[in-house]
Order: sequence, then C-alpha cells, then structure tokens
Amino acid sequence: MPEVEETTGYGMPWFKAGKTRFAGEPVPRRDVDPSSIGVGVSFEDRERLIASQPEIYYVTEHFAPYPAVLARLPNMSLDELRELLALGWHHAMERKKPKKTRKK
Repeated sequence: MPEVEETTGYGMPWFKAGKTRFAGEPVPRRDVDPSSIGVGVSFEDRERLIASQPEIYYVTEHFAPYPAVLARLPNMSLDELRELLALGWHHAMERKKPKKTRKK
C-alpha cells in the first residue's frame, strides 16, 4: 500500500496513509477485546461488516460516533485481515482527496 507509514495514536501503534490514521491498536478499554484492531471505514462498510460477521467485527459505545470498526484478530483469517486493511487504506486515501470548490 503506497504512502503508508508507522505512527502512534494516543500512545498506541498505528498506521497512516497520507496524513490519516487508518489502522492500529485501540486504547485498552473494558469494552474492547484485548486482541482487537481498529480500522477506519465508512459507516456503511462498518454496518455491512458487523452484519455479515459479528463474531469478528464489532463497535463499542465509545467508537460508535467514529467511522471505524473493531475486529477480533484471533477470529480472522489472514485474507480477511488483508481485505479489512485495504478497505481502511482506501477510506483514508478518499478522505485525503482535496474537496472540490464551487465556481462562482
């Protein structure tokens, strides 16, 4: 994935694409499974992922307002993880695109 670099967020390891963090270890909380990864995705993609595989994908009350999903790593295959990271990367790169300005 182009333009990816390692960084930290709230003291936790993360990856960013361009200037947008898109995947990493969530801050430990009681409602987050310890072997989880957080990935930025659209709200629509999050709903689809959770509905299709709730044993893997979930969201907590804390993360609900954010366009992201949590995933239980032990329940995922490597292919599923690759697909999720690619989805997060695409979401981050879309957010990077400059906004179109209206001509007057």
